[in-house]
Amino acid sequence: MQFITVASALFAAAVAAPAPQTTDCPNPAHCGPADTNQYENINIAEYSLRKNDGIQSVYFKLSGDNATDLTCQSGPIPTLPSDNVDCGEGTDYRFVVIKDPNGGSEPGLAINHQTAPFFGKTGTGSVPTYCHAGGNGPNDFVCSQVGAVTIVIK
Repeated sequence: MQFITVASALFAAAVAAPAPQTTDCPNPAHCGPADTNQYENINIAEYSLRKNDGIQSVYFKLSGDNATDLTCQSGPIPTLPSDNVDCGEGTDYRFVVIKDPNGGSEPGLAINHQTAPFFGKTGTGSVPTYCHAGGNGPNDFVCSQVGAVTIVIK
């Protein structure tokens, strides 16, 4: 009888112990809290895109771990994906205009934060927009952000 009591106590302790953490945890409930050094939330605000037979300009403000309301903008973008564009002089944030990663008709963004030489965090996302006539001909449209956007970069 004493053996059964000891065995059940050991079994109960094993069940209550947390599962070991691994780099590819199949069940996030057992992985513990997320390590904020491994990712960064990038908030996009005031996004606008002008297109007239191609993308004429992109503008938005970026806020992340090392930036608040950092202005990111680019002139004409002939093809997607665009070239890498610095968000202001002397910053570690860059962006690329890409096809919408969610399959929408408007372009998306790839955001990069260089955290060390040859190392950084990158992520992609789309910005919900409302497009209307831009006033510079029948193919001119201005698209403005209509909702909050956070892109998680890793």
